[in-house]
Order: sequence, then C-alpha cells, then structure tokens
Amino acid sequence: MGEEETRGLQSVFRQKTPSPFRPYVVLEFAVGAKQPAIEWMISKLQASESSGGADLEVSAVVMTFKKQTVLYIGAKNSRLLTAADMTGLSKIYKDNHYREFSIEDMANFKGIEDVDSFLTTAEKQKLILHEMEAVRASDEEDHIPGYDKIKLWTGKSILKKYLSRDIITKMYPLHEPEDLKKLGADWYQIKRIFKEQPIDDIRHYFGEKIALYFAFLGYYTIALIPPAFIGIIYFITSWQSMYREAIFAVFNLIWATIFLEVWKRYCSELSYRWGTIDMVSSTYDEPRANYFGTLGENPVTGKPEPVFPKWKRSFRFYCVTVPIVSVALGIAFYIMLGYFVMQEWADKKYASEKSWVNFSVLYLPTVIYAVLIGIVNSIYRKVAKKLNDWENHRLQSAYDNHLIVKLILFDFVNCFISLFYVAFYIQDMALLRSHLAALLITQQLIGQVQEAMVPFLFLTRRKKQVDASMKKQDALQKVEYFNGEVTEEVQKQAGMESEMEEYNGTMDDYLEMFLQFGYVFLFSSAFPLAALWALINNVTEIRSDAFKMVNIFQRPFAESASNIGAWQVAFELISIMAVMTNCALIGMNPEVRKLLPSDITAVNIVLIFVAVEHIILAIKVAVACLIPDQPKWVEIELAKIAYQSKLALQEKHVHRSESDKEKIDALLKEKSQ
Repeated sequence: MGEEETRGLQSVFRQKTPSPFRPYVVLEFAVGAKQPAIEWMISKLQASESSGGADLEVSAVVMTFKKQTVLYIGAKNSRLLTAADMTGLSKIYKDNHYREFSIEDMANFKGIEDVDSFLTTAEKQKLILHEMEAVRASDEEDHIPGYDKIKLWTGKSILKKYLSRDIITKMYPLHEPEDLKKLGADWYQIKRIFKEQPIDDIRHYFGEKIALYFAFLGYYTIALIPPAFIGIIYFITSWQSMYREAIFAVFNLIWATIFLEVWKRYCSELSYRWGTIDMVSSTYDEPRANYFGTLGENPVTGKPEPVFPKWKRSFRFYCVTVPIVSVALGIAFYIMLGYFVMQEWADKKYASEKSWVNFSVLYLPTVIYAVLIGIVNSIYRKVAKKLNDWENHRLQSAYDNHLIVKLILFDFVNCFISLFYVAFYIQDMALLRSHLAALLITQQLIGQVQEAMVPFLFLTRRKKQVDASMKKQDALQKVEYFNGEVTEEVQKQAGMESEMEEYNGTMDDYLEMFLQFGYVFLFSSAFPLAALWALINNVTEIRSDAFKMVNIFQRPFAESASNIGAWQVAFELISIMAVMTNCALIGMNPEVRKLLPSDITAVNIVLIFVAVEHIILAIKVAVACLIPDQPKWVEIELAKIAYQSKLALQEKHVHRSESDKEKIDALLKEKSQ
C-alpha cells in the first residue's frame, strides 16, 4: 500500500478513538482489496445513524508486506446501550425478572452502576454485528466503489455483500482467553466426562442458541440410558419370545414421548432463567441481513426496510425448489438401488466361495453405501442452502425453518429409504438388523474420526503454523494504525483466531442427532442395541464438540433462542412414525401371525394392527397431555411478570392523567383571564 493510499485511508476517519480502544470484532479484507471499497466500508461503519451508518469505533491495521487491511471494531458504551434499547435486549430488572432494556428506565436495571460490565462481551459483539448488518444500500448506492460490476440491491446489507463477494474474507468476534480457558476446564476435561455440563457458563460465553443445543444433547444422552440398558439385557440373555421385540418397542415408543415432553419442560426452565422465554417472531421484527428487495417501509413500525413480494417467493419455492429437491430424492433412491445390486453381487460371491476375503467383501457394499450417504448429504446441503438463500425469506426464523425442512426431507430419505426397503419390501428381519447396525456404526465411526480425532491431531500442528506466521509478520510487516492503536497482544490473538475454522452453527449437529434418533427408535424391535451405540457415541460427542468450540473454532456471534425451534417438531414426528414402523414390523412377525385365527383375511390383519397402532398413539398423546410444557413455578413467575407490567402501565397512565389534568387546568385558567 503506497503513501498516497495510506493518506487516503487516514482521511476517512472522523476522529481519534480515545485510548484505550477495545476491539470486539475483526474484519479482514481480501489481499489486494481495492482502496475505494475499504474506505467506503470504514466511512459507513463510522458514520452516524442519521447518515445511514453504524456509528461504531474502527481502527485499521494495514499490513504493507501483503497488502491487506484488517479492521478492529469497537463501540462506546452509550452506542451499545442505544442498540440494546432498539433491539429489545433482555436484562435483569430490579425485581429480579428479565425485561427488555430501556434507556428511559435504565436506572432500574441491575448492574447498570458498572456500565462497562453491564453488557457481557457476547452481548456487545452481537449488538455490534446487528448495527453493522443494519447498514443498507440506498437508492443512490448501486455498486461498491472500486468494483463497478458488483451491483447493490436497494435495501441490501452492505456488509453481507462484501462477505458474499469475498471483498471481506473473514469476520469474527474475538475470544476472551481467560474466560475461555476456565470454560474449557469445566467442560471437556476427561475428569468431567460424566459430570453435568456448565450450561449457564456456555450460554454466558456463546449465547442461548448454542447453549440450548448442548443442553439438548446432554438431556438426550441421559434419556438413552434406559433403552440402552434394556438392549444390553436383551443381548446377553437367551430369552426368546414373540413378546420380546413387542415389549421393547412399546417401551421405546412411550419413552421417546416422555423424553421429548420432559425436555420441553427443562427447555422452558432454561429460557425463563435466561430471559428468552417470551421470544416470538412477528411482522415488526427486523428482517434478516441478507433479505433484499425494493426499499420500502414496515407497515407496523414505519421503519425503512426491503420489500419483496410474497408471490415471487412462492413462485421460486414451488417452481424451482420443489422440482430440484424432487430430483435429489430420485438420485438418493437410485443410489439405494445400486447398493442392493452390489449387495446381491457380494452375497453370490461369498456363497460361491466362503473365504475370509469374500467374507470381508460381504460387508463392503454397506460400508460404501454409508460413506456415499455422507457424501451425498454434504453436497445436497450446499444446494439446499443456495435454494434457501434464493427464496429470500424475511425473518431469520422462517429462513431456518425452511432450511431445516429441506435438510430433514432429503436426509430422511437418503438415510432411511434402504431400511424401509428391506423391512417392508424384502421383509427380511435378519438383513434389516445387520443393515441397520452397519449403517449406524459406520456413520458414527466416520463422524467420530471427523469431529474428534482429526481436530485433535491437527490442533498442535496449527498452533505451530500460526506461531511461525506471526514471527514472519513481526519480521517483515510494516503496520500502520489509524484511529487508535491496537495492541500487539490483540493483534497476535486476532492472528491466531484468523487461522481457526469458522463455526457454521448448530444445524449440522441437530441433523446428526435427528438421524441418530431415527436409527434408534424407528426400528427398535429390529436392533435393540442401537440405543447403546448411540449412547456411547454421544458421551464422546459432547466432549469432542466442547473441545472444538474452545480450541478449534472461531468464536461465533451469540444468538438468542427460547427453544430448539423446528427440531422439536421433527423429533416428535419421528416418534410418531416410529409407532407405525414398529407396529408394522411386529405385525409381520410369523410368531405373531400364529396367534391369529388361520382363516383371518389380510384386510382384518391390517385393521388389527392399525387398531394397536392407534392405541399406542393414544397412550403417547395422553402422556404428552399429562406432562405440562412448563413447570408450575415458571407459569407463576410469568404470571407475576405480566401482573407487574400491568401495574406499571396503570401507574404510568395515572401519572399521565394527572399531568394532562394539570395542563388542562392551566390552559382553562389562562383563557379565563
């Protein structure tokens, strides 16, 4: 970067940031990014809200030797409090209940005396991200300066455009090393493998959404203990009876409902404790940053925001997304047929010559199929995300739910269609048992290698690479600071975290648990040991995921959540489908058929098992109704908050009435004179 460009960058900054400057978020421009684009982004981040900017503090570090600019973003306390007010951030009120923060009522919130620590670092980073994403292109701003071919949609988030076109290559909030070290010691250490996770600490550092995932994973793992224990008993005992599989299947089906209902209660406790229990999406919620359209205004709030016709979104969904997803499902079906062709070939080869080599070949098609399932799933996820982006959903919740539906639909077909084919077309229980075991165990082993062993092996190597890179930068670079100096310690920390992997959210983690839940409960009567394998996997999954969050991934921006969203419905649907599949499997059992009269027709057999299925579904519904979604104490506390809010409104109304009366009396007195 030449002296002329350096002077141009200096001129962008409005004022020096008072020392000390504490950055919370880092933006890294691409090597060789054009100067006008860099200067425009800085000016947008620094400009006042009234001028369409974010009103944030920005310091630039220019690394001359590789022509790269890194922005360190911070904010004054006053700016952060304003953002907290505008976004409705929940904080603890003087009555020990969470309420939406208000500057007007600021003095009544606990901890406001120390303004610096009133907001957690995670909250500050979330607010800074919100303000950066809220900077949108106006009608006059039709392209990014320096990049005439990169057009801007009116109302489109400028930051998101920079990221999507790789002008900004990385954006991440900075870790807090001491807090992270303490969290890791309490979370993933071997000595704590059978101890409770520090869920509140996870929420404090990473936000509610990630904390709820780990809470769900822990709760689900504990819920696997009873079916795993019974599965072991079934495995080691020689008791053979037609009632054996039926008893285990019915227990699993009822237990799945109990688990999901009790989880909802626990989830409501957590969300109440964290002040997110009453979060609801509505028409006055702000649109997500990637939402685009012609610039208009929200009919409820009157605020400017992009407007995108509903018919266009529906057209894109039904005329483009649905056909593409249908083709993907067809591909999954033909891959499944290819697997059975390979399996038939392997069976014939082993039957012709029973050698150890041919015995290993016998299970090769299942292993290949399990690997193919993972590869096809990963390709489809990229396609599904692009389709979801193109549909242009207004709210983040709608975007997430549509993406979840796309992923669940395909992964369900891709992972389970072969099991349904074996169970209900071939009708071979022995093959179903071996095929289910092979799929579940193979996929879990691959997952453990990818998620636990590989990150651990590469962690030390990555640290050495980063240390070498930092030494090289210290020796070669000429660093220029603007708008407040960034300490060398922070620069080194940012250099380390820049080399870490980006965390892509909880979507894949939930999907993995969803598929595992299906393997365990959809065909319970066929493979009782499925719960044991899932339990073993999840015990290590919790700690390996924790290890990655602390050591492998960049810090994600905190996100609020009151529950696990559409995943709750997905798990409940699987538990309902499990009733149908297990009843059908038991009904096809020859030993069960012997209990029925010999002259009974096929139609009557179907009717009998449909009736049994409905009885089990009725029991599940009864169990769900008997277990309230919220504990009584949570309902009482919520009622107290509603009552106190009502009293506060009444008090405010009384004060306003008295004030209005005084104004009217004064006006009448003035007129009478």
